[in-house]
Amino acid sequence: MSKKLLYILSVLVLSITIGVLSTSFIMAEEADATTVTNENGESINVDTENDRNNSNKLVLFDPTFSYFTETNDDSLEVVLERVEGTNYQVLRKGSGDQAIPENGLVLSTGSQSTDTIMSFLNSLSEGETVKIGEPVEKVYENLLDDINPTDESNPDGAPFPGNRGADQLLLYTTEFGSSTGTNPYGYEITVTDGVVTKVGGGDSAIPANGFVVSGHGVGAEFLKKAEIGMKVVYENNGYIKLIRDASIFIFKSEQALNEAKQSIALAEENYIDADFDKAYRSIEEAEDLLVKADEWKDNDPQRALNYTKQATQAAYDGYYYSLPSEVGEQRAIWYRPEEKDLEDVTTTLNRMEQAGFNSLYLETTFWGYTIFPSETMKSYGLPEQHPIFADQDYGKYGSDVLQAFIEEGEKRGITVQSWTDGFMIGHSSLGLPSQFKKYPEWSAVQRNDEPGTPGYDSSSNYYWLDIANTEVQQFMLEIYEEQQKNYDITGLNIDYMRYPHHDFERSYSFSTANREQFEAEFGTYPIELSPSDQLWEEWEQWLREQENTFVEKLHEQSKSIDAAFMLTATPEPGPEAVLISDWVDHIDGVIPQAYGHDFNSIQSTVKASKELTPSSMMYYTGIYSFYHHVDEKAAVADVLAAAHGTSGGNMFAFGQASAPSVDALGKGPWREAAVNPGESPREAVLATVQQLQKQTENIYIPKGAINKNEGQALVNNLLKWKVMMERPSKSLTQEKVNKELVKTMDNIDAMNSLDDVVKDRLSEKIEKMEKWLNYYYEKQR
Repeated sequence: MSKKLLYILSVLVLSITIGVLSTSFIMAEEADATTVTNENGESINVDTENDRNNSNKLVLFDPTFSYFTETNDDSLEVVLERVEGTNYQVLRKGSGDQAIPENGLVLSTGSQSTDTIMSFLNSLSEGETVKIGEPVEKVYENLLDDINPTDESNPDGAPFPGNRGADQLLLYTTEFGSSTGTNPYGYEITVTDGVVTKVGGGDSAIPANGFVVSGHGVGAEFLKKAEIGMKVVYENNGYIKLIRDASIFIFKSEQALNEAKQSIALAEENYIDADFDKAYRSIEEAEDLLVKADEWKDNDPQRALNYTKQATQAAYDGYYYSLPSEVGEQRAIWYRPEEKDLEDVTTTLNRMEQAGFNSLYLETTFWGYTIFPSETMKSYGLPEQHPIFADQDYGKYGSDVLQAFIEEGEKRGITVQSWTDGFMIGHSSLGLPSQFKKYPEWSAVQRNDEPGTPGYDSSSNYYWLDIANTEVQQFMLEIYEEQQKNYDITGLNIDYMRYPHHDFERSYSFSTANREQFEAEFGTYPIELSPSDQLWEEWEQWLREQENTFVEKLHEQSKSIDAAFMLTATPEPGPEAVLISDWVDHIDGVIPQAYGHDFNSIQSTVKASKELTPSSMMYYTGIYSFYHHVDEKAAVADVLAAAHGTSGGNMFAFGQASAPSVDALGKGPWREAAVNPGESPREAVLATVQQLQKQTENIYIPKGAINKNEGQALVNNLLKWKVMMERPSKSLTQEKVNKELVKTMDNIDAMNSLDDVVKDRLSEKIEKMEKWLNYYYEKQR
């Protein structure tokens, strides 16, 4: 294993071990509950934290959850801003989905709530000071389903990896093996010497002096209460206890501090271009705060608790500043817009800019509408614009929220790609889509549906247009052409471009036109076939060809308008991921969806998808950090894992982003502005060689990673690349570029004084440059 990969893995281990999911769905005994006390001295217990299901309970939302509570509109919510210590001031009261202040909280309850909760929240007045009392000690208890499960002892888990079944809670010791063997769809905590030392992931290594507790579904939700440093015991009666006491906060702070120091030392040792000044200042701040915590631990435990929390955050910051920040990579975010005015748009974009995003995959079509005023929709007799935007005022942009995001995003270095729902146009809860009210024959037909009578998918409750219908294809092509011609978007990210994948009884698509066309070609109606029939495979292939034909048409159309325009696909794990190979000639990039939150599970998705796509494909990784509400440390770990061996990543989705995670990304792996290689490959190469030149002159030569003579030769070579990338396109042939790439790699290999880890780093960068330039010549010209 190379020193470079060892460094990457070391950084990821440090990040993952202190990456904790946000304290979602925490419910403790009443004696352990957080309390809210008003100015009259009246108190009420908080039932749970960061839980969107606020029915009949009092929920406390903090900034680790998101920028908004994401609750139903009929909720009652009180927004609080911290004044000092545990004192908060009431900012406002309102309905659901309130904004969570970055230095505050929100108290929330559903419309169906107790008189006690409603009365207390209604009694709070704007400007009033309330006190939030958080108990130092909490105990959570649950019953284990099994210990070291086998097929015999746990038959419900027998079909699954690690013998872990649905909603189960299991404990694994070294008697089971070296690891749990589980998949990434649950949640695990590693306990060493009775203390939680790692949270999250699957197939966790089982420590010799400890154990792993693994959960799925309900069991996973219980384990998400665990924090680094918690004490864990399991008893003979089959119960397991998670114990949080005062020691956890000191443990967590000291561990975060030690790991930040390790990361800084690792960065120094490996000649990383880190922000060491800020890293060391953060470490000093953390140490000072821990001293204060120690001074107050006996006289004022609550104040000591606040100091330890601040110390932990400062240590986290020290870690973030120790990470490298690349200047050539995609940093994209998927987002469904909800903004009501221009101020909302700029607030959202400011937050994206703070995190370091350079590409916004904005959902431009959903529920059968366009977010922009569409002449195409109008010409088909359909609603011109999505109703939630049609009556809004975005200043100089009128009701055109898409144009607002494009122009305001450009000011912040954020380009916009169109993310589309494709042929999925609605949900049963919203009623019949407008397309089917006017064109019922456009509906995709599930096996048990009647042709000409639009129905929704029996599994997902989504409505689908019939991909094979030539009228539907023409309509969709016109929608995408209108976007590309009328708006300065840089690409189109296609979603839902295949029929739903179901078993035989729920299979698609048996419209009258499809039945007749297949019968004309093969002599049989597809509705009469069964999976055992020889022609069933022909029918499935025929439908697949209709999907592929549309993507081919879309690619040809987009490239005829602009050769640099990107068409990307986002396959889900399973059939979609396997079928991505059908589209390799008709898309420019692939973004497989990695649902896990550890290096191995994310990279396994990357590896599997790469095996199905050619090297000329632009490759990113889709991660679900925000959507799953992982905490800031885990979000950084996801980003690092997603970027390894790829040209960047896409995060899902900004609607669930939190202020701490945005802050962490902006201080850590994304603190330097980056050029998107898929949109601007030559500019990404230019930015990369300029960064390498600066690092060679300011780090590698002064710190002895390379001697002065060879260092200067490397600088001269990088300067040559800078000149090449600034030349006009017509004077820079692919043959010339490839020759220079080979020459540069040979020169680097021949540098005897060059440190191995730096040599690996340079080689990786040159390989990426080669990929980007080959993409430029093969896809953008």
